[in-house]
Amino acid sequence: FPAAVNQGMAIARGQQLLLLNNDTIVTTGWLTRMLEVLNTDPQVGLVGPVSNCVSGPQQVPVSYDDLSAIDGFAWNWGKQHHQERYSLERLVGFCLLIRRETYEAVGGLDERFGIGNFEDDDYCVRARAAGYKVVVAVDSFVHHFGHRSFLASDLDFGALLEENRVKFEEKWASQANGTMATHTLPPPQIGGLKAIVVPEGGLELQEIRPKISLCMIVRDNETTIGPCLESIRPWVDEIIVVDTGSHDSTPQICKSLGAQVYFWPWQDSFSAARNESLRYATGEWIFWMDSDDTIPESCGRALQQLVRQPIPLQTLGFVMQVHCPGPSHDGGRNVTVVDHIKLFRNRPELRFEFRIHEQILPAIRRVGGEVQFTDIYVVHSGSDHSEAGKARKLIRDFALLEKDLQERPEHPFVLFNLGMTCCDCGRHREAVDYLNRCLAVSTPAESHVRKAYAFLLSSLYALSQHHEGNTIAQTALQLFPNDKELLFRAAMLAHSQGNLEEARSFYCQTLDSQQSKDFSSVDVDISGYKARHNLAIVYADMQKFDLAKATWEHILRDWPDYKVAKDAIAEINQREHLIKSLQ
Repeated sequence: FPAAVNQGMAIARGQQLLLLNNDTIVTTGWLTRMLEVLNTDPQVGLVGPVSNCVSGPQQVPVSYDDLSAIDGFAWNWGKQHHQERYSLERLVGFCLLIRRETYEAVGGLDERFGIGNFEDDDYCVRARAAGYKVVVAVDSFVHHFGHRSFLASDLDFGALLEENRVKFEEKWASQANGTMATHTLPPPQIGGLKAIVVPEGGLELQEIRPKISLCMIVRDNETTIGPCLESIRPWVDEIIVVDTGSHDSTPQICKSLGAQVYFWPWQDSFSAARNESLRYATGEWIFWMDSDDTIPESCGRALQQLVRQPIPLQTLGFVMQVHCPGPSHDGGRNVTVVDHIKLFRNRPELRFEFRIHEQILPAIRRVGGEVQFTDIYVVHSGSDHSEAGKARKLIRDFALLEKDLQERPEHPFVLFNLGMTCCDCGRHREAVDYLNRCLAVSTPAESHVRKAYAFLLSSLYALSQHHEGNTIAQTALQLFPNDKELLFRAAMLAHSQGNLEEARSFYCQTLDSQQSKDFSSVDVDISGYKARHNLAIVYADMQKFDLAKATWEHILRDWPDYKVAKDAIAEINQREHLIKSLQ
């Protein structure tokens, strides 16, 4: 692509050169407004418009949903933002107006970037280093479909993007002591480095990275984003927010709390959106949160202290917990704790994967990195527990999972996610199929395997396939003998078949065993009141009423209002009173 553009620029004779992608629709007044910017200041070297689909601050929200309405939108937009301009460090090359003098000073695009990506970033750095301003004409609007040529050629766009990102960073590192023309200009940002124009000539790259960049994706989160950012803001060095299409005040709230907000159209992939946010991060470490997460002060302080201590180079990520409370009427019970790599090094090869339930761990393992577990956690408290909310989420989740399955058929993690989602919504026969297929192509070392067994046992129990469940429970516990959820599920299956002593043993192990440090997603109450609840029933079935009563009383010490325990104790007391009266 750069080579082809260079051929065109080499034979062009105009006083300005315009690079325009073939997947654009221009609008009334677009070029006039860009030319006005170029002609008002001789130091302006590059000008770009705003658009509906472009990375970075050039993207603006649009109200049209039909191509016939583009020109009307653009005309109104131009009037509302008449002669608004601002300088940027980078313009996207989908539509780029270049002054002739800038081209003669800087030259053509760098052809090392091959098919494309980052040649425009590179050109902007070179233009700025030559003393020219890079400016966006806010009142000029050009519609952009985005990546049409890449999609038509069936290329791996993500892989190409990362390959050229590495080339870009290596180029500027190698040219730190180069001899490029120099003028006074604001220092351009290059990844996590700052290119400083030095008096002797050339660029000097200096490490200016803040320690932690918070990277988030948002959309219509005005009710939760304020508390989220207020909780984390004291503990990070910069806040990057990518908005995927808000219609409420979410972007304004983010900006008011110090966030850099970028607009990016939703592309049916949480990973793609998160990876877009990583593009703007300059910190040494990336910390990510959801828009309805909050972090306690003690954990925020621990996060800040964590990155200030010496960390082995092979450690690329830190595992933290996400505490997911149940519905508010549960009184703080039924909290699920999920392990996530929430903090990882800002390296170009570390990118999220999968359209939903996105993961950074595969990328870390691919480069031989290690992760460490921590006690730091965030609280995910904004989930919609209403029936309508859960139904909407299921529709979205299954749609994304089906796309993942089409792109990665028989991938163990995709099969796991399908099995988990089917189990959660009561489609247990489908869950069993997906989870069996998942386990057939997984190795025990993979992070999802423990949970896959747990979901499989849960679905088999729901289908009353107790014998098969017992067999699988034995296999799972041979692999993971101290896993609390597997012990809990095995106890339920044993109890359902009348194996009371085995059920008692499993429940006691659930209560007594130490959970190893492994990736998990577990309801913390299964090793608390839920295990004791079930154990008390087992004791009652074994006619050991004194032990059943003691177990119920243990629950009441932690949860004095637990009515089930009170009723069970009353029933046991009534039974004991009856026996005494008969004696």
